[in-house]
Amino acid sequence: MKTLRRWQLDSASPVCLTLAADARYSSTDYLDDQIWEVVLKTGESPGLALQTRYGGRVGLASLVPMWFHDGRPIYQAQAYAKPPYVTAFAPGYIRIQAALTSQLALQAEYWAMESHTVGAKFTFANAHVDLTRVRIDLIGFVASLGKEQRTEVIRLSDGSSALSLGKVGDIKPIVLLEGSQSAADGVGLENHKLSAEITIPGRKKAIARFVHAARPHAGDSVALAQKWLMAEWDEAFKQIAAGADSIPEIETGDEETDATIAFAWKELVQSFLKPTASLPNASFVSTRQPAHGFNNAADRGWKGQSVQHSYLAGLAAASISPKLAQGLIQNYLALQQPDGWIDARPGLNGQKQGELAAPLLARLSWGIFQYTEDSEFIREAFPKLRLFFNRWLKPDMDRDADGLAEWQSEAQSGFVYNPTFASWQGWGGGADIRCVESPDLAAYLLSEAYSLREMAYFLRDTAAEGELNSRISDLEKGLESLWNEALGRYAYRDFQSHQTLSSIPIITDARAGEELFPSASLPQPNRIVIRISGGVNLLPRMTLQIDGIDAAGQQISETATGEQFTWAGGRGVYTTRNLYAQVDRIQASGLSRVYRIDAHSVDLTRLDINALVPLWTPGCPAEHAERLIKLLTDPQHFWRESGVAMNSGMDSLFDPSNANGSGAVWPYWLTLTGEGLIESGHVEIATEVLRRLIRVQVQVLKDQKSFSEFYHSDQPKGLGEAGHLSGIIPLHLLMRTLGVRVISAGKVWVGGRFRWDVPITIRHHGVTVVRSAEGTRISFPSGYETSVSGEEWQEVIDPHG
Repeated sequence: MKTLRRWQLDSASPVCLTLAADARYSSTDYLDDQIWEVVLKTGESPGLALQTRYGGRVGLASLVPMWFHDGRPIYQAQAYAKPPYVTAFAPGYIRIQAALTSQLALQAEYWAMESHTVGAKFTFANAHVDLTRVRIDLIGFVASLGKEQRTEVIRLSDGSSALSLGKVGDIKPIVLLEGSQSAADGVGLENHKLSAEITIPGRKKAIARFVHAARPHAGDSVALAQKWLMAEWDEAFKQIAAGADSIPEIETGDEETDATIAFAWKELVQSFLKPTASLPNASFVSTRQPAHGFNNAADRGWKGQSVQHSYLAGLAAASISPKLAQGLIQNYLALQQPDGWIDARPGLNGQKQGELAAPLLARLSWGIFQYTEDSEFIREAFPKLRLFFNRWLKPDMDRDADGLAEWQSEAQSGFVYNPTFASWQGWGGGADIRCVESPDLAAYLLSEAYSLREMAYFLRDTAAEGELNSRISDLEKGLESLWNEALGRYAYRDFQSHQTLSSIPIITDARAGEELFPSASLPQPNRIVIRISGGVNLLPRMTLQIDGIDAAGQQISETATGEQFTWAGGRGVYTTRNLYAQVDRIQASGLSRVYRIDAHSVDLTRLDINALVPLWTPGCPAEHAERLIKLLTDPQHFWRESGVAMNSGMDSLFDPSNANGSGAVWPYWLTLTGEGLIESGHVEIATEVLRRLIRVQVQVLKDQKSFSEFYHSDQPKGLGEAGHLSGIIPLHLLMRTLGVRVISAGKVWVGGRFRWDVPITIRHHGVTVVRSAEGTRISFPSGYETSVSGEEWQEVIDPHG
């Protein structure tokens, strides 16, 4: 494993030590994927531990080694001559080193062989001239529902011993330790451990290994552990090292930054699981963490591959494994319906969201092609991606047939904390997103059209290219129609009136059961948001009636039942189907006196990240782009310590923690804005945005030992779900700011403005690229070296390759 980069990361360093089977080389089990974590501690805590929750079956299970040397136990971190620290890692593999004494070094290599098996290889190096001995006690601990679970040492048929961790849900974990010697009838601590005596000659090394396996039957667990204990580990470790060569290694001159980047790559690769009967290719899961992985038929948290997360994962994985990246697209296309429909969230367990996928797949496919240069992939995908694009232009997605589709839900858009909509949050505006034309969706569709046109040109399909030119023209006009000169930016507008109006209160905190006569006139016709609160989380049997006058001066009335409201946390919200110039009467019948009612007209003037998304599309006019960049870099709006916030800091609902309003920093939207900045010639701003986020992520890994779903806008805090894939460093954006794409061991693309303040070294596929303000130096595995300069993208090929 000498090819792996050497680190020196201790318990205070930014580390992310989850351990899961690498789907590129190992078997995985979606329904029972057991994920572990190596834990380093200080002081009186165990210096080294391997922990899991078996996917939520237990509160905690751990395997902790205790060493005995010269009669002295070495267990607590403070008892080590040099406490454990990380020296290498790769997907499915972590290497730890420590010193038990000044003359006795320890190396622990932890390896996830498959979804049901994990193990470690302990190597002892004796620096003294005399022989020495060490006893290993491998201690097992399981706690569930606040109680410690009984474990026991059992005698196997061959006379050896095994540690049974008991019945853990539907599995019976077993641990085997090479050379273990323990009495099966022991009591107390003896019943929690396996022991082995190791003799290390002077100036020599000795090895001991253990394997943990967990299957529903104890006999199967034993057999599986024995299989891996007898396997050739060195060959597997060579494969792990070879696989690590396909992962970019980045050197910035700062080890903490480098480690955080490297752990992001590890988490990305570890997020993938092998194909199942539901999907033909490998797919990722968003939280491959110890508390996840035990998935029953109803699923327990892995919700399928969302398009937004696929955009991050697919572009990052493309340079590592074209098969993984292209497989994400092929999974979507495999489930495509004859009319072009593709579900937004297909999963390895057959999950579906039941909504049309966000229009990002063509842009993602074309982006993957830039890393892989696999023309056959584009040739096969193009007609299906074109059909999917056209599905978005059908009447059910564009109700007023003006060429601008409407989102069908907040989840479909990916931005569920949007202050204008957020119907499930008490602080949210509650507007029905189906009634709104949004600049982000218009930008997505325009970007899809551009990407499809690029594919058509590459495939020499002139007929398709001509049709897509026409689509682009129409979509550019549609996007331009969302530019609001009064606001100086792109804005939401009502799909029917094409107006962007602010909110006017109509009823405030009234008794819901009463007949109300607001007689409220609106300056311009608008929809009304009705919010009902109180009671319990049960859906009330109620009927809402609203009477008033429409834009033509005619009497209108509409009714809605409780089922037509969106309910969450004892609150329900409803947006009227009609536009009202005046609201005369509101009555919610069937509600008790504990309910309260509020009503206001829809507010589409709020400023959030979606106003900036058009910066990401090639169709954004330069003059608009410059105004958007001013908003983005304005500290009063989006420019924050952690990057680009989701909501304007001037908004009354801005909350940097995202707890009681909208705010925080999400790497997906930071990627979109970062790419937009690069495309508009502002790579220096994109680089600074990314560096701000990375600084926060470094601190979060130091504090929390995992990435987070999103981040506090102004403080180095991780928020949301721990270990979420969407919260790793946006690796595709990182590579774009570096201006490097290593296609193979013999071909590299370099270019773009380099705006990092230190030279950066990228090692990938055996190629070494050093970029700095002075130029770019490229060294190929063959020994051929060359230098290039300038900002234009250049293809560099090894003539000896």
